[in-house]
Amino acid sequence: MLNPLQVFPIVLGQAFVPQTLKRTPEVFDETAVMSAEESVQQYNEAMESKLVIIYAAVLEHIHRVRRKTEGGRAIDLCCGPGHFTLLMAKHFDFEEVVGVDLSEPMVAAANRNADSWGLSDRVRFEVGDATAVQAPDGAFDVVTCNDAAHHMPNLQLVGELLGEMDRLSPHDGIAVLSDLVRLKTDSLTQRYTKLIGQDYLDRGLDSFQQDFCNSMQAAWTGDELRLAVPSRSNKAWHHTIQKLLPTVQLITAYPNDGNPIQIRKSLPWSDHDHPVPSHMKTDWNLFRVLLA
Repeated sequence: MLNPLQVFPIVLGQAFVPQTLKRTPEVFDETAVMSAEESVQQYNEAMESKLVIIYAAVLEHIHRVRRKTEGGRAIDLCCGPGHFTLLMAKHFDFEEVVGVDLSEPMVAAANRNADSWGLSDRVRFEVGDATAVQAPDGAFDVVTCNDAAHHMPNLQLVGELLGEMDRLSPHDGIAVLSDLVRLKTDSLTQRYTKLIGQDYLDRGLDSFQQDFCNSMQAAWTGDELRLAVPSRSNKAWHHTIQKLLPTVQLITAYPNDGNPIQIRKSLPWSDHDHPVPSHMKTDWNLFRVLLA
């Protein structure tokens, strides 16, 4: 559980200091790093960390806003080792869920995970570019992308990603992109990454922790990410940032039908199959409140 005394200085700083931290784009060869054996292994093991809390929050968000609730298809872009893709298949009744990633080793790990989860009959993974998916317009009722926008070198490419997500979802479908938020100062960022990253270090995920630190420096602010939203779209777009401790943001495209963005309040799971383990439930409930 996060210690409130450790979190409070970050909350206070975010509330009252100006934005001075400039974005530092990640300079590595993303394809090489995401294909390295150690990186693939540590990204795969990160599912056991508090990263699952963010995944659960996005799943709950999809459940509350999706219009079509029976059957259909979903696609998860930049899927990595496929954990979020598989969670969508587990907790929703899609006929098919597709995961796409540029890294062949990540896709291979995702396929192994699909077999171990017993979901390979409804889930498939393929190597591909998230900004140019080989699928017709409106092919997927739900389109997602998690924790990938900050890897992109510029907002033009993020805009292409959001445009592709818009294209792939029909007029009555939804698209959801989640990503980190760059904090206001370098000192706040270092304090936050040390606090959150300790969970990764405790699990021996040193490389993943370093990637997390780099990602927080490369993340977009809310004002920056909003600039990438497609200007021409038949959907309504909604941007959400966590309150008090704004480190996660969501951009949602949903049917422009005059209805509220959220159309149900229930959860897509019961207590016995909750994706967040019991020892993380306090942090999970706090995260939900901040993202509400």
